[in-house]
Amino acid sequence: MDNPLRSPRTGKTLRKVATRTLTPMTDVGEKVVTVNREFIEVIIGDTRLPGSGEQWGHAAIMIDGTVYLRAHDEYLVMSKTVYMNGGKLEKALKILSIRGQSYRDSVGLVLWLSAKEKQMLDVELKRRVALDRQLILQSNGTRSSYSILDNSCSTNVADVLELIGILAHDPRWPPTPVTPAELLAALEKSRRLVRKNFYPRKPS
Repeated sequence: MDNPLRSPRTGKTLRKVATRTLTPMTDVGEKVVTVNREFIEVIIGDTRLPGSGEQWGHAAIMIDGTVYLRAHDEYLVMSKTVYMNGGKLEKALKILSIRGQSYRDSVGLVLWLSAKEKQMLDVELKRRVALDRQLILQSNGTRSSYSILDNSCSTNVADVLELIGILAHDPRWPPTPVTPAELLAALEKSRRLVRKNFYPRKPS
């Protein structure tokens, strides 16, 4: 029989009912904390000389298969398949066919987020799209909020990532403008990076 235990406060005899292991490690071992992770992908495209603004490259962000990108004329939303390979795109005032990004080399940076961070990101992107479409509808497509200095494709991606605490620009420089190359360099060093997906250009 085990030696009886006494309560240091009351002096009563205590009886051991059960033994439970609260952690599989020893008291000196490293404890592993498991957190449910969600994933997004930032897709950065190579430069393209014969294009307005595209000589700097291109950037978009994808959540659950939906790609968000700040284009010159509109904040666009589409599936990853349409973004990469082309297809039907529904804009604020019309539906058209696009050829996708397969004419250039791209890299996808897969980042991990918490469920709360992912929800915050999704809400913010939808808010930006709604504001942009409101401007387009009010002006009948004659106005655009795009700016290469503070409202470009890559600056928008950096903005929304930094809203949830992911550094997406070189902190030695002002927060805007952020080029696709700077965005790529910052996220490649991030501890949130899980893997890279490479999307080579398709022969024309």
